[in-house]
Amino acid sequence: MKNPTTLFAFFFALFFLPAPTSAPFELDWCYQRTLSWDDFWGAPDPYSRYSAISSTYLQEKHKCEVNNKFTYSVRSVFVKTSSWSTDKKSASLLHHEQVHFDLTELHARKLRKLFADLPYPCYLPTKAIKFKIDSLYDELEKAHRFYDRDTYHGLYSSKQEKWDNLVAMGLQSLEDFACSP
Repeated sequence: MKNPTTLFAFFFALFFLPAPTSAPFELDWCYQRTLSWDDFWGAPDPYSRYSAISSTYLQEKHKCEVNNKFTYSVRSVFVKTSSWSTDKKSASLLHHEQVHFDLTELHARKLRKLFADLPYPCYLPTKAIKFKIDSLYDELEKAHRFYDRDTYHGLYSSKQEKWDNLVAMGLQSLEDFACSP
């Protein structure tokens, strides 16, 4: 016969402990928004000219439920297995990579705002919503590229400070659309 304590612990964990929100190789900005070098699991690209790469993405889901109730979720995700660094001692480099993750969360908030502001979304053509989402994804990619170019991958400290402030102000201006863990 199985140990009743073990069975109780199993059922308690199954029904009362919160389910994980992402795979163990991913970080959700809502739950762990501060990166450490321990989060960079990927193997460095030996042919890359960069000292670090942060792999982030937006995960979004939306649908129309019964009675045309529009529901959505948007997550800003950091992928540990695709993120790497050749210099895990540099605090300034880690900070630069952190702002990449923050920039992804800024665009997650923009997408949450876009969804919240859609007039009668369940009556809009799917293509119209997809176009808006795709436009925001394009904006995010351009923002990451411009951030790296403008800061010279974090090496221009005055430009890095400018971006730190811009992203922080952007996050604060969209605080109403922050994720809730």
